[in-house]
Amino acid sequence: MTTQDTRSGGSANDGAPAAPAGTARRADPEATQVLRPVGPVAADGPDGTDPPTTALPVVPRPGTSAEPGPPAEPSWLERNRVVIDRWLAPALAVLALAMLPLAVVTTDLAELDGWGLAKVLGLPGWLALLFAIGSCLSELYARRPRIPMLGFATGVLILCSTGMPSVVQPAARFGTAWTIAGFVDAVAVANGVPPQGLDARFSWPAFFAQWAWFRQAGGADQLDEVLRWFPPAVVTVWAIGIYALARSMLGGTRAPWAAAWLFVGLNWIEQDYFSPQATGICLLLTVLTFALGPLATRRTDPSGVPGWPAPHRGARRLPLLHRWLVSGMTPPNRPTLPPRQLLLVYFCAALCILAVIPAHQLTPFAILGQLFLLAVVGRYRGRGLVLVGMVGVILFILIAARPIWTNQITLFIGAGDTGAALQEGVADRLTGDTGQLVGKYGRVLVAGFSYLLGMVGAWVYWRRRRDLVPIGLALVPMGFAAQGYGSEGFLRILLFGLPILTILGADFLRWTVRKRAWMRPVLAVGMVALFGTLVLIRGGNDSYQVVYPEDAAMYRSVVATTPPGQNVIPVSDPGPFAIEGLTLFGRGGGVPGCGRIGVSDDPIGCTAAVSPDVIVNFGSIEAQGVYLYGKPHGWSLDYANTLVQQGGYYFWYQSPDDPYDYVLRKVGVPVLPDGSAGRPG
Repeated sequence: MTTQDTRSGGSANDGAPAAPAGTARRADPEATQVLRPVGPVAADGPDGTDPPTTALPVVPRPGTSAEPGPPAEPSWLERNRVVIDRWLAPALAVLALAMLPLAVVTTDLAELDGWGLAKVLGLPGWLALLFAIGSCLSELYARRPRIPMLGFATGVLILCSTGMPSVVQPAARFGTAWTIAGFVDAVAVANGVPPQGLDARFSWPAFFAQWAWFRQAGGADQLDEVLRWFPPAVVTVWAIGIYALARSMLGGTRAPWAAAWLFVGLNWIEQDYFSPQATGICLLLTVLTFALGPLATRRTDPSGVPGWPAPHRGARRLPLLHRWLVSGMTPPNRPTLPPRQLLLVYFCAALCILAVIPAHQLTPFAILGQLFLLAVVGRYRGRGLVLVGMVGVILFILIAARPIWTNQITLFIGAGDTGAALQEGVADRLTGDTGQLVGKYGRVLVAGFSYLLGMVGAWVYWRRRRDLVPIGLALVPMGFAAQGYGSEGFLRILLFGLPILTILGADFLRWTVRKRAWMRPVLAVGMVALFGTLVLIRGGNDSYQVVYPEDAAMYRSVVATTPPGQNVIPVSDPGPFAIEGLTLFGRGGGVPGCGRIGVSDDPIGCTAAVSPDVIVNFGSIEAQGVYLYGKPHGWSLDYANTLVQQGGYYFWYQSPDDPYDYVLRKVGVPVLPDGSAGRPG
């Protein structure tokens, strides 16, 4: 199109009246506007006007259309994202719970062998675990994760993994849990702590006295159901502590839940049975949560602010020694809580420390070691907690635990035979058939993976916050490996360090997902593999750890029909032995090399040396000899038949359902008059 200039210097509208000042001049609809060049050639037309010009058309960019196309239709997933986020996680959790009764029906415990629970667990049990994992991940990946739903999904996950033996087995597994129940019964019957010499664990009687009081207050005479459901319940409490601790260390919404799931998946250690150390871990996590949470003196943003920011962009970082000096001379920040709440938290932390001292011999030193490290680096206010704990330990050793004070000093200074502890705690356990060896080497690999993941997480944590204190908290319990605590020492020190290791591991996983979003499905598959491995290695000993109600009833019948003072011993340690009558019959044995008479090098000779009045055997003892010690099937029955043929013993009871459940009595030893009425079955 062409336009002309309409100015008064010679336009087509010359002579027309000028428009009043301040009014807009209406353009002639017939006229067109001229694009007037600017510069010395402003008027070079024949009549003094600008020459007509042509407007250039707008050319679209290559590959684009002049007009935007219609918006793409959203996918089915995007259209239903709100509904999926709301209902998928609850639906999967309900499906997981619905699979559990079917898992009980389809799991054949009679087929247990060296591979443990994983081999006989029915398909519904595996589906329950898969649905529980799906519930956790679907809620975690939702746009707005709901804290109550994440908590419910975590509880379902614990029930379908750690709690699976409690679901599919009719009674509590792990013979040591039944022995602890016997200690509780002894305290309840004696109305106090039994005399010294019965068992060294009575030197720390707080846990036994606590549950004896619970039992009497509830009017119960046994704790069988408590023993059965104690592991998933206490692991749930541990997971709550891990979540609270991770919130203080990592911040955010999703990472603390990932840390809790990682802890559950890596906790193959089986120290969550009915025992003092299980309660001790609860108290340890409580104290650490207080120290790194409300009592913490460093109040930087835990979600990603570096600990030593540069003064300006591009500035060189100060030397390390300079930064340490500045950090040491800088007074710590005060906690943000009001003084009354701070005092309450301080009191609760001190109460937890004092409560664990008379309950377990190792946990107080782990707590004090970690608190001492935090006090040295100035990470919490209320460093008098270390002094409170040390005074409590000293008073307990001097006043309450007179016969064992030398042992406690050995624990405190870390003296002992490290090689013997390592041999007994690790090397001596790598025995058994193929299934046993696979499970036990798997435990070693998972333990190594736990430390490796924690170390990598510590590196990420250091890059983000320039802080190495968390890895120190995880490694402090390693100092107890130097003392001869026993065969479970190396297991328990890993458990003490596992909370911090998993939190650091969760920080590494969060960093990985932020850097590479495509790793999300890979980590989801890894979570499925981790919990499947947990079922394999945690339940690998179930062939000789499973306990049936008939076993407990048989032993209670023995207690009811045996006069006090007789020597009652088991063929080996699995099974519900000493759940009652501990003050009447003791724990038997006492002959060096004959702790387990049935699986010793000379069973008949050990039997003659110990000279028991009553010999008790369970089906789990038979399985222990076959799958752990390589004995032939039927060895325990051959042992009993040999004793009977020699004329020294007779079968007082033998189960019609399981011939390996039997009781032998010495010939001529008296039995209570109501003995026949008290026999099981």
